[in-house]
Amino acid sequence: PNSINNRGILLYNDKKLDKKFIFIGVGEMLYKIDAKFGTEVLSFGENGAVNVNSFQVAPVIYKDIVIIPNTQKSEIVGVEKNTGKIVFKKNIHPKNKFDFYSSPWGGAALDKKNGIYFVVTGNPKPSILGNERPGDNKNSCSIVAFDINKKKIIWSFQDVIHDLWDYDISAPPIIADLKIDEFLLEVVIVTTKTGNIYVFERKTGKSLYDINYKETIK
Repeated sequence: PNSINNRGILLYNDKKLDKKFIFIGVGEMLYKIDAKFGTEVLSFGENGAVNVNSFQVAPVIYKDIVIIPNTQKSEIVGVEKNTGKIVFKKNIHPKNKFDFYSSPWGGAALDKKNGIYFVVTGNPKPSILGNERPGDNKNSCSIVAFDINKKKIIWSFQDVIHDLWDYDISAPPIIADLKIDEFLLEVVIVTTKTGNIYVFERKTGKSLYDINYKETIK
């Protein structure tokens, strides 16, 4: 039997209907459950569920869209919360670069104010041996900022380029407002396996600190 996805579920309070619902992943399916009775909402998708392929990160809701990162195809998927209709799928990696993949499994965060969904990604696969996936393997071992309204990636930052050591970003991003002197900065904070802590402006991806890469293999 399929197991419940292991990084959280979503309890949603629908104020219009005065009801609470649970959105939960089981195998490749996203289920919508009536929180009071524990029954599937049959009007959602097909008999209460929609196939979004497997995902491990807890869903979030922005306006009327349930958002999850698909681990099998490295996609950000948007599902209409009432009908279960898939309204968008956006691949995390650039077009024509599918000689590798990385799973967005470590976590995500939603900036409701600006309509930005942040997700961190795993190391590129095949792992360890990089000769089968030449190049930077862009958006692996990265934080990716997705504009939900425009349905596109607006910026990303890669912690380890062409990773060979399983240095995926495994900690979820943190949304914060930092007050420095009289300025309020809207930031997203990321911690990594390499011991780095990054602080980026949420809208632009600009780092608050200098970042210097070091070449490790020639």
